[in-house]
Parts: sequence; C-alpha cells; structure tokens
Amino acid sequence: MSRARSWGLSDDQIAQSWAISPQKVADLREENQLHRFYATFETENESDATAGPRALIVGDGPRKLGNSTANDYVLAMIAREPKHHQYQVVSHSNNPNSLLMTQWLSDKVYLEPMTEEAVASVARLERPYYAFVPAGKHELGRSIERVSPTTKVVVIEATQIPKNVVSSIPTLEFNGLFDGQVVYQLGVIGELKDQGVGKYQTLAKRYPAHLESDLATKVTATSERAISQQETPGLYQVLYQAEGVHEDVSPLTAPDIAFMTKVLGMNLTAIWVRLMIGRFSGQALVKASHEGTTYHGAIYRAHFPYADYHLTNQKSAPATVIGAQIERANKGSEQ
Repeated sequence: MSRARSWGLSDDQIAQSWAISPQKVADLREENQLHRFYATFETENESDATAGPRALIVGDGPRKLGNSTANDYVLAMIAREPKHHQYQVVSHSNNPNSLLMTQWLSDKVYLEPMTEEAVASVARLERPYYAFVPAGKHELGRSIERVSPTTKVVVIEATQIPKNVVSSIPTLEFNGLFDGQVVYQLGVIGELKDQGVGKYQTLAKRYPAHLESDLATKVTATSERAISQQETPGLYQVLYQAEGVHEDVSPLTAPDIAFMTKVLGMNLTAIWVRLMIGRFSGQALVKASHEGTTYHGAIYRAHFPYADYHLTNQKSAPATVIGAQIERANKGSEQ
C-alpha cells in the first residue's frame, strides 16, 4: 500500500485493484499509519496546522448553472462569520472559482478533490473546532468525525436544491428561525404567476405576501407549531398550497436566504452561524428585525439568460436559475 500511495493512487483506485471496498482500504491506511501530507504521500508535509481555533468550510462553489451560485454566496457568508469570533477559517474546495478561494474569506485554502479521503486528511491535520459541510455530503462529515472526534460537524442545509412547486392557486412560504425553543418570524412570501406557464411557481415571489388578517393569523400559528417540532435549530420554510393548510416544512434554501437577507436588511447566514456555534442572541435578532429596511415590498424574479450562454433546450426551474432580479416600489430594480 505504501508503494501504491507513493504512486498517487487513491483509496478508490486501490480498492478496485484489490477487489475490496474503499472503506477497507481506508481502515488499512489507519492501521498502518499511512497518512497523506498535503496533496501527496511523499516524505515532506507542505502544510502546517493553522494556529489558533479553526473552523473548516467545505464546499465546491459554482461549478454548474443553477443555484450553485447562491450556494457559493451562502458559503462565503458562512466563512465571514467565524472571523468575528476569533476563529481561523480553513476552506476546502475543489473549484478555483469559488469565493472561498479569496484571502478575504479564508485564512488558509486547500484546493483538493471533494472526497472522503481528501477531506479527512485536511481535518486530521487542522483539527478544526467546527466543520461546515454541505447538505447531501454527510459522508464527508462522517469522515471528519472519524479522524477528528472533537470536531463539531455542522450540516449546511441551505445548499439543498429548491423544490419546483407549480400550482394553479397562490402558494405561500412562511419563513422562520428556530433556536431550539423559540420560533422567530421572518415573514411570509407569496408566489406570483410565472408569465411563461401561467401558474404559480417558485420562480417569482412577493415579499411580504398580502394576506387577510384571519389567514395571516392561521398561517403564523400553524407555521410556528410545525417549525417548533423540528429536531434541530435552523432556518426553516413552511409551504402552503392551499389557504391555511401547510404542505411541507424544509430548511430555507440558498436563493431564499439571499433574497430574505436583502429585503429584511439582516444577514441571515451570519445569524444562523451564531446559532450553530453557540453565539446566538434572540434579543439581538428581535432588535435587528425592528430596525427596518428600505424594502417595504419586494418582488423576486428568477433569470434564465440561456441565449447568452449559447444554451438550447433548457427548462426553467429553481435548480437552473442563473440569476435573479429584485424589484421594489418606486426604486427600480437590483441585479
């Protein structure tokens, strides 16, 4: 195995050659203390552990069209917040185009494959206090916990792909922050008719939604009850496809976090990070929510400039949004 490692073969390649599982190869490496240095299994370690308490951010950036750009925005905002709490930010990405690559966000960068083996090697060296990993990458979190048991792994649920809801009736989205005990209201979004299909979709939204008093009271009470039943704290959205009847509860997605951050004038990602690292103050959130914003009403419209990218036969959906426009009353619009 030592020779195979010096040739640059990965766990997967060795496993395929030996007809065993990659996990068995990883276990054999651990038993024989064959740990990689930065990017290699050679004799020199090119990376020293960063001084001070560390937070590891794992993300692949805007590799494809769609909400990956919004995901990268969330990753960038996550990277900013630990710095305010005296953590050194260490980023692991396989995409040089990610915002995480910039020196203003990361104190140290590993440009490595997004594999369990590579992520675990970084975690073994850096021993971060916190490790933030994207939703759907739970195996990366487990690999970090195996080599650095003291690391607290935090899943970034915001990086999931938004659902494509198409309805003939108005759809509502109640947004809230749950700290494990209290649900803080962030307002209700009302979806608008998509001009292309003539139905309500998640591609055009209004904040705040225009609700009758009785319906607003019912939606608020139902949503707070539904969110308070979630197992973990976080930013949540309750979907309604009929008046006052909730259909689904899910983590707030990256595009909606970006939109709500703009219209509320609050950095929701920073607030979420504080909640995850035990620095959250509900009192500060309430104060921020009353400071007001220049957006007394806003409309979000997704953009799909496929022609600019010479793309054909592309379908418009939340997962393929390339950009977005926010319109506000008497103030024009912002990209």
